[in-house]
Amino acid sequence: MRKLFLLIMGCTCLLLAGYAAYLGYTKAKEARLLGMARTFVARSDMRNAILSLSEALQIDPQNIEATRLMADCAAATERSNSVQWRSRVVELDPRSTADRVALASAAMMSGNFALATNSLQQVPPGYRKTAAYQNTAGALAIAAHDPALAEACFREAAELDPESLAPQLNYAVTRLHSTNLVAEAEARTELTKMAASSVGVFRRQALRELTADAFVHGQADLALRRSQSLLTETNSQFADRILQLVILQQIGGDQFSTAIKTAQAAAVNDPTRIFELASWEMKYLSPDQTLDWMQHLPAATQSSQPVALLSAQCRILQGDWHGLDHTLEAQKWGDLEFVRHAFRARAFSETKMHSGMAGEWEKSIQDAGMRINDLTVLYCLTKQWNWPKEEEDLLWIIVRNHPQEKWAAPILADALVAGGRTQSLMLLCNLQLEHDSSDILAKNNLAMTALLLNALEQKPFKLAREVFDSCPTNVSFAATYAFSLYRQHKNTEALQVIQQLDPRDLRDPEVAGYYGIILQANGQMEKAGTYLKLAGQAQLLPEERILFAATK
Repeated sequence: MRKLFLLIMGCTCLLLAGYAAYLGYTKAKEARLLGMARTFVARSDMRNAILSLSEALQIDPQNIEATRLMADCAAATERSNSVQWRSRVVELDPRSTADRVALASAAMMSGNFALATNSLQQVPPGYRKTAAYQNTAGALAIAAHDPALAEACFREAAELDPESLAPQLNYAVTRLHSTNLVAEAEARTELTKMAASSVGVFRRQALRELTADAFVHGQADLALRRSQSLLTETNSQFADRILQLVILQQIGGDQFSTAIKTAQAAAVNDPTRIFELASWEMKYLSPDQTLDWMQHLPAATQSSQPVALLSAQCRILQGDWHGLDHTLEAQKWGDLEFVRHAFRARAFSETKMHSGMAGEWEKSIQDAGMRINDLTVLYCLTKQWNWPKEEEDLLWIIVRNHPQEKWAAPILADALVAGGRTQSLMLLCNLQLEHDSSDILAKNNLAMTALLLNALEQKPFKLAREVFDSCPTNVSFAATYAFSLYRQHKNTEALQVIQQLDPRDLRDPEVAGYYGIILQANGQMEKAGTYLKLAGQAQLLPEERILFAATK
């Protein structure tokens, strides 16, 4: 027995030793891969850096440094998954304020301003006195069309990090667009110095701003000279050539025609440049000219995804629905197949071929799947094309499958209220609560719609009480609770609750009707009539109209 025990213990020790050796090997491999990734990043070899980091993360998905480096690489290469990597870093290291700021910046660059705002709000007050935070907050303020806040943020960033040119440039640019003439002149002087003395990206951006500034102020010749200087800069962008086209179009003459041909020649083998130039031509020249140019591009280029998309947009602007469908029918757009089907649906809709439209739209939804970016693109198309039914269908898909997209539910709710669809509104509130039981607004709306529909299975009396207890001073919550008491024939209590509100709030058309019916239930007929009349100014649900009309 003892020999058996010793044999088992010996085998166990061997296994443990083997496991320890394996762990040591994997840790060493992980460290080696991380070291290689750092070297590749230092050499700006992002492709090999990403490959090394992918292997390291397969060994240890919780490795914060590898995840952070992957996020840096995604940002450097402008990959669409930059936000996901930044979010993952914050998930692994929630106390890192620098990573929260980096997430806010990535979210803002991708257009997700809600996530950017939320990330910045979670940064502790102590870290907000940093240039990185203020720079990101300033950029977000610009996106929110708040130039005064942006200027204040960039000024603080420049003061916190006076050696860095980025906040100084941002501060000067915001002041250049100021209504204060003194600040505008000072900013122009500062940008002129920066364009003359700095190098690289800061010099080029200062030149761009000064070029645009001269053009806006009617100094077309000065703007043209500056744009020509910009084009001679190393690493100037193709957008700089388009900026020169804007200036030359204003000046007129043969120079503009020559510049257009030069820009088209520079773009001919680059789908990204073609997309930039064709987008500008469609807007400022004509879709006919744009389409004519693209139809003379090499065949392989014409069939590329960006050019095919632009050609389709030109035909839409022309109203050439048969040509659009004929062109799209034989094409394949890869990961944009859902857009191709949507455009075909539009062509069928415009030619009154409703069965074809329905079939293509269904394919478009199927190809988009549950990918939120694709669904959002389709939603924007339905808004642009004024397709209310398809717009609502997409909002339901987004609300059901992407509850984190907080923008969708309020838009859907507004559409349901406008359509007088109380039952559907109650379903929406239920969905919101299923996804987030702490959503107090959804709970309030569920209580109110259930009370209007007499849907007691939703336990509206209990919900109304919980909502009111959470914030008794909230006008909507108090009105819902008072209506709940009214439905329970507790008219005196209902009047006590609603009369605690500010008299000005009681005259709000959204509240006045409920105050009116509660006054009437308590025998105050004349006063009730005044408030029921005010309720007519609100956008009422059918059940509310019936309720208030019956009381009158």
